[in-house]
Formats: sequence, structure tokens, C-alpha cells
Amino acid sequence: MHIDRLRGFTLLEVLVALAVLALAMAALVRTASQETRSLADERERTLAQWVAANAIAETRLATPLPTNGQRSGEVEMGGRRWHWDMSISMATDEGIRRLEVAVRPVQDQQPLLTLTGFATP
Repeated sequence: MHIDRLRGFTLLEVLVALAVLALAMAALVRTASQETRSLADERERTLAQWVAANAIAETRLATPLPTNGQRSGEVEMGGRRWHWDMSISMATDEGIRRLEVAVRPVQDQQPLLTLTGFATP
């Protein structure tokens, strides 16, 4: 009587499969980590853009419109303190002012975002 032995995977095959699986999982974790960092950075840039847009809107609504020069301020948005610096200058057209706002978190020195807008008196 001839009995066929059931064959399973060899130890070497199991180890190779585990190594391939470990490499795939490491790549997946690395990609997920980078994506999480990217989303956090995008959130910061979005908040900074809102701060800059609000500063431009407030300046446009000011009566009279501020003349050439510098303005700055601090606001809280998204649970963080933000500092903004605005440069007001004459644009090329008569009477139009260029408003350039640089925004950064209070604890940082480098602007995270710069936004430019225009206003008429």
C-alpha cells in the first residue's frame, strides 16, 4: 500500500514569504506616515491662508484704506496663535494698493505662507 505524504511549505518558503510580507508592511507604514505628515502640513497652510485672507479683508474694509506702509497683528485660528505682517504699497494702476501678507505661527520666524491682494480706496 502506497501512502502519499501531504506536503506543506518548507521552512525556507515560509521564511521567504514572511520576509516579503515584512517588506511590504514596512513600505505601507512608511507611506501612511508620510501621508499623515503631508495632511498636517496642508492643514497648517490652509489655516495660514485663512489668516492672510482675513487680514486682507479687514484692511479692505478699513475706512479710510491704510496708506503705504507696514501693519502686523496676531490672531488665534485652529487652536494656534498666528502672526501676520502686511506690506501696503501702490500698485501700478492709479489708486490701487497692493496688500502682501506673510503669515507664520507665533513660535516660528519664517513665514509659512505669503498671500497678495489688491484694494481700492
